Amino acid sequence: KPRRTKMAPFADDAPRRPIARLDARTLTEEVWAPLDGVVPVILTSALDSVHGPWDAAEWCRRVCDRHGTQRVKFSHRRSDLPQGKVQHVDAPLQMFLSEVVSGTHEANSLYMGEHLLEPDEQKDVLQRLPGVLQEDLFRESFPPELSVPALCFIVGGPGSRSTLHADHLSWTGWNVLLSGTKLWHFYKRSPSNDRLFAARRVPQWGLDVHPLGLAANWSSDADLFFYCEGEPRLGSSHAFGQRHASAHVGGGAGVALPRPDFEVVQRAGEMIVFPGDWWHQTYHYTASVAVCAQYCNRRNLSRVLGHILDWCGTPVDVSSDFLKSSSSLEPVAQVRQALEVAMKYRFQCGAVLDDQDRRHVKLAATAEARPRSMGTLRACETRCRQRSGWGVRHASRTHSRFFP
Repeated sequence: KPRRTKMAPFADDAPRRPIARLDARTLTEEVWAPLDGVVPVILTSALDSVHGPWDAAEWCRRVCDRHGTQRVKFSHRRSDLPQGKVQHVDAPLQMFLSEVVSGTHEANSLYMGEHLLEPDEQKDVLQRLPGVLQEDLFRESFPPELSVPALCFIVGGPGSRSTLHADHLSWTGWNVLLSGTKLWHFYKRSPSNDRLFAARRVPQWGLDVHPLGLAANWSSDADLFFYCEGEPRLGSSHAFGQRHASAHVGGGAGVALPRPDFEVVQRAGEMIVFPGDWWHQTYHYTASVAVCAQYCNRRNLSRVLGHILDWCGTPVDVSSDFLKSSSSLEPVAQVRQALEVAMKYRFQCGAVLDDQDRRHVKLAATAEARPRSMGTLRACETRCRQRSGWGVRHASRTHSRFFP
C-alpha cells in the first residue's frame, strides 16, 4: 500500500503578488521591457496578435492525425507505485490520447515531446508569436550544434503534474495553453529555496562537448501537489499538500513551505512567460494541450551566458569581468567568446589539455569552424577522458513498454 505523508500546509497566509495580464495584440515594447524575463506574466490572445485569430483545435487535430501511430514516451503515475515515482511508458500517441482523458489525481499520464513536431507544424505556431517575443538568439547567434528544441508539445491528463524544477540555461520560457486549465506555482530561486527543495543539478545541454555538459537545470523531488484534500477542480473547495524533498536538510514532512511567489491559473488561449531559472511546477486540473519553448534575447543574454560560465566552473571574478567587457559586442561575438572561456574552464585547460587540444577548443568556439567544430571537440574530449579518468556517459535507458 502506498505511503501517505502528513499534509504540509503553507507556512503563511500572506497574499501573493498579482500576476500581470496583458493583451498581446496591443502590447508595446515600452510596457514589455521592464517585465521581460523578470517576473511571470500572462499574455492573452498571444497567438492571435500577428496573423489574426488562430484555430488551435484544427492544428491539434492535424498533429494527432499525422503522428497518431508514432510511438512516444510518457510518464504514468499510479497510486501503487513507490512514493514520488512514475512509470515511463512507450506506446503509440493515439493510445496515449485515448487513455489520458480519464486521469485522476492518483492515476494520470503526462507527455512532453520536444522532437515530435515537424518543421511546418512548429512554424505554424512560432510565426504567430507576438513581436516582442520574436528575437531568439539561440537560433540566431548560437552554434547550430548547440541548439535548443524549437517547440515542445505537451498533453496532460487530469491530475498530472510536472516535476518541480528550474530550467537550464536560465532562459526565458513561455507556455501557451491550447485547451484545458492548469495551475502554476513559482518560487524565485534563492539559497534558502534551493536548500528547502534540496536542489540537485542535472546536466542538460552541451553533453556532446563534455560529459558534464555546458548547462544544467535545478531539479527537486519535492512535489507541491502531492496530496489533495477535496476534489481538485476549479470551483470546488480543495487544498494541496506537499511532499518535501527527500534530501531536505533540517526538516521533513512537518515543515511548512512558504507560499509561492506567484500562483496562477492558466486557461485556454493564454500564454505564460516566465524567468526559466525560477522554481516552477504545474498541475493539470483538466485534460489539456499546450506548446512551450524558450528564448534568449538581448535582455537576458548576459543571464544565459552567466549560467554557462558558472556551470563550467569559471571563477566568479573572471565571469563578471567578461560579461562587463563583452556587453558592447554583437550577440554572436559575445556567445562565441563566452563559449571559448567556458570550455577553457570546463576542460580544465593547462591541467588536462595539451597545446593541440587547446587549439581545438578555441577552434570549436569560432563561427568559421562550425561544420567541423563538434568533430574536433569530440576527439579532444576522448583524449582528455583517457588522461583524466572521466566516466563514460550511458545514453540507453530502460522504459516500460505497456500499461500494466
